[in-house]
Amino acid sequence: MIKLLDLLKESVQYTNWVKPSIDSLKKEFKIEHELKGHDFFDSEEDFLEAARKAKVVTITPSEDTRIAYRSGTESKEELLNLIKSYRSYPKYRNEETLESMYNRLKTNQPMDMPIVLEFGDGQRRIFAGNTRMDIAYQLGVNPKVFLIRTVNS
Repeated sequence: MIKLLDLLKESVQYTNWVKPSIDSLKKEFKIEHELKGHDFFDSEEDFLEAARKAKVVTITPSEDTRIAYRSGTESKEELLNLIKSYRSYPKYRNEETLESMYNRLKTNQPMDMPIVLEFGDGQRRIFAGNTRMDIAYQLGVNPKVFLIRTVNS
């Protein structure tokens, strides 16, 4: 049975996911690993080495439900309420940056792939790009992600 919400969702063609650059990976490592006190990797060097071996995979909505720490917001309003709780709000993430991300997907402009970590036991966790993934799904796009295997389980 088709849900009314699914019928109302906007659907776009998006084909412009790009692999994160070295500078982008370093920035994400600093923010998502060091500042948050994680120990998925022993060093930035280990993270970058794992990133060199990363795979690009498309994540379906059913696969997304098995990725830890995903928010799964279903509307722009819900996503805005979520980002208002981020430390980066409003300096780096705000209503304008959110709208820009929606527009970039709608107009097929390049956007860094979200980064998902995969642990030795096969479990996965969002590392960077939760907002990008939520927007993609809201617009009917299955995102391509940069899947990095962790050094430490």
